[in-house]
Amino acid sequence: MPRDKHPEPDEEDSIVEEIYDEIGESVIGKGAEVIGAAAGLVVGGPLGALIGGVAGKRAASKLLGDDGPFITEEGPSAVGAYPHLYKAGKLLFLSGMGPRTPDTNEIPGGPVRDADGNPLDYDIQAQTHSVINNVRVILEAHGSSLEDVVDVLVFLVDMERDFPGYNEVYSHYFADILPARTTVAVEALPTAIAIELKVIAKA
Repeated sequence: MPRDKHPEPDEEDSIVEEIYDEIGESVIGKGAEVIGAAAGLVVGGPLGALIGGVAGKRAASKLLGDDGPFITEEGPSAVGAYPHLYKAGKLLFLSGMGPRTPDTNEIPGGPVRDADGNPLDYDIQAQTHSVINNVRVILEAHGSSLEDVVDVLVFLVDMERDFPGYNEVYSHYFADILPARTTVAVEALPTAIAIELKVIAKA
């Protein structure tokens, strides 16, 4: 009776090395760490949960395209318990994305208010360029791109002031792609930013 073939240890090492070379240290380390931690494991090292065991194999599987959460060190830090995106079938659902830069956590164009809550002047176009770039970086880290975007939900804290400037920058990126779009005004966002995007893209 034929039996299932289980990879030899050397073959498993080769598979892990190929995965590591293909995806890169930052994605494997962070993504596998998060998935492994969710399974109740203590994970460390650049390969995270990839190093042996069921949790490692599941982490690798998710990072290679199965449904589930995805986190990359190339993207901005989250302010809560959520991934950069969640893959479900043939779609990628990005968490709400702001303009903070991943490397410095600064807000291009300046914050909308100071630490005491006083309003500040800011550049909505600089923030819009940055938030779209953050979306691009996360999509590309997952093997997708801005051209795969199918729906965009935009939140603005000052519609009257910011819509013209944001709309001009948005058109620069999406005029040829033409995803569905909705723009709504909100009283405030979790941090001192003027714009946030909620994006759906094809995987």
